[in-house]
Amino acid sequence: MREYITIIIAHHEGKPPKTLKIRKSHLKAFVASAVSFCFLSFLSYATSWHLLSERQKLKAEAKKLFEEKKMVLTQKEQLSQEREVMREKLRVIETKMATVEEYLSKRGVIGKTLAVGGASYKDVSYRDVSYLEFLEDRADYLLSRVKATPLGYPIFGRITSHMGWRKNPFGRGYEFHSGIDIEAPIGSKVKATADGVVEFAGRYFDYGKAVIIRHPSGYLTLYGHLSQIDVKEGQKVKAGDTVGRVGSTGRSTGPHLHYEVIKDNRPINPLDFIAWR
Repeated sequence: MREYITIIIAHHEGKPPKTLKIRKSHLKAFVASAVSFCFLSFLSYATSWHLLSERQKLKAEAKKLFEEKKMVLTQKEQLSQEREVMREKLRVIETKMATVEEYLSKRGVIGKTLAVGGASYKDVSYRDVSYLEFLEDRADYLLSRVKATPLGYPIFGRITSHMGWRKNPFGRGYEFHSGIDIEAPIGSKVKATADGVVEFAGRYFDYGKAVIIRHPSGYLTLYGHLSQIDVKEGQKVKAGDTVGRVGSTGRSTGPHLHYEVIKDNRPINPLDFIAWR
């Protein structure tokens, strides 16, 4: 026997209610379908929410990765620029040090590889910009000091008398020779051995015609027995400039240049400045 469920539906406007009979099997099927629909709807919603959450998470991670990639590219560009700056600074340092070595070579100075800041400029670290800037400053300082320090020969020739006590060439006994004598033909050009200012130019006691130059480093250089003076007092000169010509004026035994290096009013052996040994 089939079972029915009676459903009474009220009617408006005073009409009698309607009666609706539904089989229990149909109602059960309907309820099961409704429950399944609700369950599937909830499952679909939960799955969609989970997928949306995962999508948002992946989107955030992708954005983070993009920002990190952008930062890495920016850092890479900065490092590339810094490396180029370092290379340029190193090239500047090498150029300046090459200038120093060329200067010393022209002055006739023999020496070892120059060092700046206690280390060879060829062993510079490429990773420290501040250290390169320090080395560049040291290179500038070294170049300025080198140019202001009397180095090399004022004229090339045979050294006929060294600094120190020697037999008096004009009489008996011994005398102290405060410089060195360099033999050269009369008229040969005498060069300044460092940048400086001419402090004296004229006849100077037994030195005959002489030139005295004061250098920024605190040294004085004296060029004596000249036949001709080519500079004036107060004139600025650079290393290698001609200050006069070889002669035999004053107390001299023949054509030569008397050359002195002086510091704090005391003569220093010029050979210590002519060649590094």
